[in-house]
Amino acid sequence: MNQIVNKPSPITGGLLELRSEPATVEYRGETISYEKSFYHCVDSNFEFADDELAAANLKLIYDTYRRLHGIPLAEELKSMREGYGIPASVMSLILGLGENQFGLYEEGTVPTVSVGKLLAFAMEPANMKKMLMSARSIFSGKLFNRYYNAIESSLHPATYEREGMSIMDYEVVTSSFPVSVTVKISKKTPSAMKAPYNEYAYANAC
Repeated sequence: MNQIVNKPSPITGGLLELRSEPATVEYRGETISYEKSFYHCVDSNFEFADDELAAANLKLIYDTYRRLHGIPLAEELKSMREGYGIPASVMSLILGLGENQFGLYEEGTVPTVSVGKLLAFAMEPANMKKMLMSARSIFSGKLFNRYYNAIESSLHPATYEREGMSIMDYEVVTSSFPVSVTVKISKKTPSAMKAPYNEYAYANAC
């Protein structure tokens, strides 16, 4: 991809072209192939990348590594956690990670492959529900119920959204749901949890 950008070259003040080309880099003992972006000064033939392009290239490297190993992107992790309404610090507790570690993964830190598999496992609501049940002893009853209800609602959205109904207390008629809950029933049609935005992740340097 070659295209003239709408800003002058910082070297000559003349035309500046945005280019991209295949490139490889060594990351965690693996050769990662990606599409490297850079600027080309038309008058001087000098090539360079500013901070924004360098960050974009780094994101591509990290995201390519994630995809190769089935590790969720930072945006996917954040979307999953926010869908459950669970703080990042609490997610760390549920998954058995170090304090605030989940928040670092949300911000772009690339986990190891083994931790990445754990995070991918937690992306499925049914799996997340099992892990929450295993960590039940660390929560008060009120907090546990809140997180349980959020996960259960993503598993059974039709149970939680019914046309024309309002706020009500009811006992969910499934053997796996242990508590009475108060939920707000919207007038929207049932829908699954919104799919996470699957694009570039903001990542930290190696």
